[in-house]
Amino acid sequence: MQYIYEDHYRGKIRKLLILVPREGSDYRVFHDSDFLGSIKPVDTGSGGILWKTEYNMLKPIALKIGAYIESCMDTPQ
Repeated sequence: MQYIYEDHYRGKIRKLLILVPREGSDYRVFHDSDFLGSIKPVDTGSGGILWKTEYNMLKPIALKIGAYIESCMDTPQ
């Protein structure tokens, strides 16, 4: 499965490719074929999900990417 997330970075539109290699794995994030890092959903135990990453470049946008992925999952195909 894959997703395309768009945002603005340094005044330009940036498209990020998010790949899920298999169920239960981290979501891998790429920009122009460069690996930026990975994010993963973490259950908060109260019915919510937080999106975490170890990669500094993705920390400011991990929650936004996660919310986008969740919205795609909620949308019927």
